[in-house]
Amino acid sequence: MENLSPFERGVITSLVSLVATLRSTPGFDGEALTAAAEYFIANPAPGCDSEAAKRAYEWPLTILKRDLSELQMLLNQAQTRN
Repeated sequence: MENLSPFERGVITSLVSLVATLRSTPGFDGEALTAAAEYFIANPAPGCDSEAAKRAYEWPLTILKRDLSELQMLLNQAQTRN
């Protein structure tokens, strides 16, 4: 995350926070969120032809697949850097 702009850091941190909140909500279907992320990883958007573009595309989608403990760890790391 060292090479990200402040905007990109904010977007990724926001995504981690949103997914952590969703996964900690009783009754939330985490399996559906994981399945959706896996679908979009398996069917990349146009423009993901190079390996670098594919990695950049997949990175936020992999956040959707993380479990709550991993997300909380990422949020704690982000707080200690600020």
